Amino acid sequence: MNNSRSSFGLSTPVSRRAFTLGGGLSFAALVAGCGGTSEKGKGSDATSGSGDLSVMITCYPTQYLAEKVGGEHVSIINPVKPGIDPHGLELSVQQVAQMADADLVVQIEHYQNAVDDAIRAHKPKKLVNLNDFVDILPARGEELEHEHGHAHEHEHGDEHDHDHDDHEHEASDGGGDDHAHEHDDHDHDDHDHGGHHHDHGGIDPHFWQDPHRMIKAAKALADALSDIDSEHAEDYAKNYEALEKELTDLDEELHQKYESVDREKAFITSHTAFAYLADTYDLHQIGIAGIDPENEPSTERLLELAELVKKEKLTTVFFETSATPAVAEALASRTGAKAEELDNLETQLDAKKDYAQVMRDNADKLVASWQ
Repeated sequence: MNNSRSSFGLSTPVSRRAFTLGGGLSFAALVAGCGGTSEKGKGSDATSGSGDLSVMITCYPTQYLAEKVGGEHVSIINPVKPGIDPHGLELSVQQVAQMADADLVVQIEHYQNAVDDAIRAHKPKKLVNLNDFVDILPARGEELEHEHGHAHEHEHGDEHDHDHDDHEHEASDGGGDDHAHEHDDHDHDDHDHGGHHHDHGGIDPHFWQDPHRMIKAAKALADALSDIDSEHAEDYAKNYEALEKELTDLDEELHQKYESVDREKAFITSHTAFAYLADTYDLHQIGIAGIDPENEPSTERLLELAELVKKEKLTTVFFETSATPAVAEALASRTGAKAEELDNLETQLDAKKDYAQVMRDNADKLVASWQ
């Protein structure tokens, strides 16, 4: 360990803020989460579609689902600008009013504190909390050890049950107090917007990294839209069926890509936003930071990772597209690895590449890193 400290230019333990990675660049200047140095999601909202039904979403994966399922019948309101970290979204008064007026609001509870707070304060006309319809994983934080033998819900070739008749949760309308959120007793003092800390309530909200969970979320949206707009229920059902096939085909393709690698498939990335991907395709995710994108990795953490990169002969350190690459690049340069972007899909960064294409691109980058 002492040799490792020397390789990072450290002779004695120091605080995180004083930590340097060579060249006199301070640790505080290097650290960044999903949103990096970008201003939070304020400003004009992006709206897509020209339908009569208004749907408010707050991240790209739910926009993708709403566009695919809603089709021509919906207009989608997205308060998050491309490339901005949706975790730290702050809603203006106007955006809260848009949420209250929308025909449907799509929520991933514990993903965005400001959204959860606004929903509690101003119950939407119709609310779909997607956490109620997909299997949510607990937040696993920073992982260095790989637990072999953990159960994977979606093995290649397994049947996936998309029938929600046995699901106890229904898309909730704004008039019901039952859904007013079972988590109202959640302590929101745990987060501080001024400090940009994001409390995920002990769960991992990034379920969209698994196409089959996206199918379940799409079914919930189709049901909710049909309930609101029964005149076009048949269209929503057809759109869902087409999307289900598209995502099922995507899942099979991804299985083939990942299963082509016969070594342990470990990868290091900025923060642990890829647990569902790892869980579904038998990968080993290692986060520089934990589930909170704004957590600062400690000196000890970075030293452990540097040793791991060398020990496991990892060729690549990944950083997320919406994050500054400085920490990943510094870690890579100290270990002889390269730094590479991995898109967490929280916003759509390229209008020519939808959810499915980005999932394919990410798979290609990961597979190449194991060659």
